[in-house]
Amino acid sequence: MTRSILKKLAAVTAGTTLIFTLGESIPAQAATITYNFFNTSKTLTGFLSFDEAAVADDQQATVGEGLKIVANYGGQTFTEADYSNASVWTDFSGKIANQQFLGLEFVVPNQFSVYRDYFVDATSVESVNYSAVPEASSILGLSVIGLGLLVGKKTNFFQSANKKA
Repeated sequence: MTRSILKKLAAVTAGTTLIFTLGESIPAQAATITYNFFNTSKTLTGFLSFDEAAVADDQQATVGEGLKIVANYGGQTFTEADYSNASVWTDFSGKIANQQFLGLEFVVPNQFSVYRDYFVDATSVESVNYSAVPEASSILGLSVIGLGLLVGKKTNFFQSANKKA
C-alpha cells in the first residue's frame, strides 16, 4: 500500500513539474471562438471564428482582425474573401446571444445578406440562429480526464479480481 501511494506521489510530482516547465516556455494565447449559424429555413448554413482578443475592446471582430467565415447558400460556398467588410458583433466576452442584435454582418451582392439576427435574400427575411462550438482544447482536456478515470476504474477492478483469486 505504501508503494502505491509513493508511486502516485511520484507521478503527481513529475506531472506538476512538467506542467510548470511547459507553461514557462509556451506563451499565452487568446482563445479562438467558433459559432455555427443558420437561417430559419436552413437555406443558409455555415460557421465563423475569431480570436477572443479581437472583441475585447470594441465588441467587434473584423476580417482585418482575423474573422473567418464559411457560408453555404444556393449550392455555393462563400467566405470572408467575398465580403472584406464582414464583421461580427458580440458582447465583451465574445458571446453571441440570439435575439439580442448581436452576430454576423455579411453581404454577398445579388445573393443574400446577414445583418446580425436577420437573413435577407430576394424572397424572404428570416431569423439567424447562432450556436457556440466548444473549443477543441476543452474537448481534449475533458477526454483525457475521462480516459484517466476509466483507466483508474479498470485498474481497481483488476486489482480486486487478483486479490480474490
